[in-house]
Amino acid sequence: MKLKFLGTAASEGIPNPFCNCELCTKARHEGGKDVRTRASALIDGVIQIDLSPEWSAQLAREKLDARSLHTVLFTHTHPDHFNVGEFVSRCQGFGYNINSPLYVFGNDLSIKGAFNALDGLGGNRFILQVLPPFMTFEHFGYQITPTLANHAKMELCYNYLITKDGRTLFYGLDSGYLPESTFEFLKKVKIDVAILECTYASYREGDKTDNHLNFTSLFNEVARLKAQGTLDDNSKVYASHVSHSGKLCHQDLEALLHDHHLETAFDGLEIEI
Repeated sequence: MKLKFLGTAASEGIPNPFCNCELCTKARHEGGKDVRTRASALIDGVIQIDLSPEWSAQLAREKLDARSLHTVLFTHTHPDHFNVGEFVSRCQGFGYNINSPLYVFGNDLSIKGAFNALDGLGGNRFILQVLPPFMTFEHFGYQITPTLANHAKMELCYNYLITKDGRTLFYGLDSGYLPESTFEFLKKVKIDVAILECTYASYREGDKTDNHLNFTSLFNEVARLKAQGTLDDNSKVYASHVSHSGKLCHQDLEALLHDHHLETAFDGLEIEI
């Protein structure tokens, strides 16, 4: 499997268009890896995880398109991840010469939201399906399992475990310290690459933060996953969903995480699982 990071920012993006902080100012003037769009990822060019507000522009930036896309996985319905209005562009009269359906999976709120956004225009171009947590299903040669995240209070939010050809990816953005049910489920899993987050960086205290991870929670979570055998010395962990509130430019964030044997994602990075 190959994973392309289309976006690696938290909900405000970097630079936040309203913000005058040092990091946003630097990103505005210098560009490069400090410019981050809202988080989304593409697997093998065929599975999209979340649709960010910049999704179309992200594809154009990478000289990609969505014509080969067969599946969208939604983690939850917060607006930085659930730009579901993009689906209208695939509907009859908006997109042409489209002969296969797009499978859309997620929790009940995301599937209901997708249905409402299509407003009857979807026809046979979409197959919408609610996923229960911790139930693995086979899909185009991928084994996909939604696991529970520790995020919103009013919604069951998902992370995704995806396996193909004996290699396993865990996409774990928008979660604080994982719920016990997820740790327990992952005890029987060997993860080759984990995508975790550091939204709170060091500006929010706590060793098991809810909603999002800070650095301490991130390091504790990785340590626990290693202790229970889910991660080993050959596993790679990438941090994403970066907020300008953390005040660290990419270079400084990369140096800090490297000291803890973690990698730092950036917009456009492609990795082999």
